[in-house]
Amino acid sequence: MGAPKITVIIPIYNDELYLSDALESIRRQTFTDFECVCVNDGSTDKSEEIIDGFIKNDDRFLKINKKNGGVSSARNAGLDNAKGEYVFFMDHDDLVPNYALQKLLAAAEKFNADMSRGRMTMVAENFCLKDLPKENAQGKQRRFDNPIIDLKRRTLIKYRRWCWIWLCLFKRKTIESVRFVEELRSGGEDNLFMFDVIGRIKNYVQIDDITACHRFSATSVTLNGELHPSLVKMYATIIPYVYENYTLANGIDKRLLKWIYGWQARNAYKFLIRRPVCKNRTGELRETAREILMKYNNTPEFNEIIKRWSFRQKLFFQLFIKQKYETLRKLKIFL
Repeated sequence: MGAPKITVIIPIYNDELYLSDALESIRRQTFTDFECVCVNDGSTDKSEEIIDGFIKNDDRFLKINKKNGGVSSARNAGLDNAKGEYVFFMDHDDLVPNYALQKLLAAAEKFNADMSRGRMTMVAENFCLKDLPKENAQGKQRRFDNPIIDLKRRTLIKYRRWCWIWLCLFKRKTIESVRFVEELRSGGEDNLFMFDVIGRIKNYVQIDDITACHRFSATSVTLNGELHPSLVKMYATIIPYVYENYTLANGIDKRLLKWIYGWQARNAYKFLIRRPVCKNRTGELRETAREILMKYNNTPEFNEIIKRWSFRQKLFFQLFIKQKYETLRKLKIFL
């Protein structure tokens, strides 16, 4: 049997509640030449039993068992074992319309694109397979030949969505040298991966069809409205990573560097200052954020961030460092 056209990679950790529907949505794809690599990242619930049930009845489903190492480690394990010409990532609690792989692949092949990208919709926790979107026969496709400019200015502005990895079908040879940062176990890893990819692809195609139904979950690190510790701690990894792999690297497009640091300056302020002041009443995460800021303050890595902050942001940064939290809370409307 030859290599499949598409490898679907799903990192899985303790998701017995939604996993069956997620895998079933892949099994029902109208495009059938795929392998689905289920990376069991040390689950302790019934997730592995669910995976085994699909493997027993469909040889396109494969399992990798590994010690728990986080979503980045799990996705990398999937990439290391992928055999498809294209790669599609999926979260273990999401759903994919049955036309998604067919539409993404058709667009990628039609335009010889390194990446094809669909649209997404947020769905409730009780969203079911029967509620998945139907195929839009009139959906438009458009190729873009300058990813750094086009992805930021056109696609993101039009659809008001970041280019999450689970929206995209990637040509595997284009991303062979790209891996997720394994120190980022649950947050920020997909952003860095996408920036690494954007710097390598020569073009991409955007389609109008919804290709991912991203489930809102109360347990989600990024969607539940709470300030999860990983969203603060991830900057201890992101700050030096961006500096070492972009600022100090040779041949990095200056437009990409500007985009990355604009993103990092905005989000570092959000997760290291604004949200710890507004969201964290216990003080533990405030001190964690302060430790990270103190560690990198006055370093070349952090200077690249702070020089992009406004005067007000720099002032609030100084107040935060001096632990003037009550003052900042009184001023939180300005944060």
